[in-house]
Amino acid sequence: MQRQQRWQPESLIHELFGPDFVLPEQFYGSNDTATRFSGERALMWAVFADGVECYRRNAAQLTQEERVEFRDADRWMRANNWDWAFSFVNLCETFGFSPTAVRRALRRSLQPANSGTMRRRRFRPITLHAAA
Repeated sequence: MQRQQRWQPESLIHELFGPDFVLPEQFYGSNDTATRFSGERALMWAVFADGVECYRRNAAQLTQEERVEFRDADRWMRANNWDWAFSFVNLCETFGFSPTAVRRALRRSLQPANSGTMRRRRFRPITLHAAA
């Protein structure tokens, strides 16, 4: 019997904000685990990934629409609402993240680098293996 891999919160956060590349063994892996995940967890991961991407993508706030999307994502991220299944804190709890650490990492990812330009990496959510 194969032991199910347990993901550590630190490695998931690193993967969320890490470089944008995929190794061949990740793409062509022989262990197809996508079928093991529930639709609910996959949906929760999609909501979490979309919220993070909206926050990062609209941080520059160049248009009115971007300002609205950024404010919505920022409000969602800062709220400590435990009553809603898709709240930021509940999603972090579901995936084993510290909401404070994720908030700090998101804010840090938007801070200007020494060159005066904004440090931006495209957010590419790790697919369903985080929803395990």
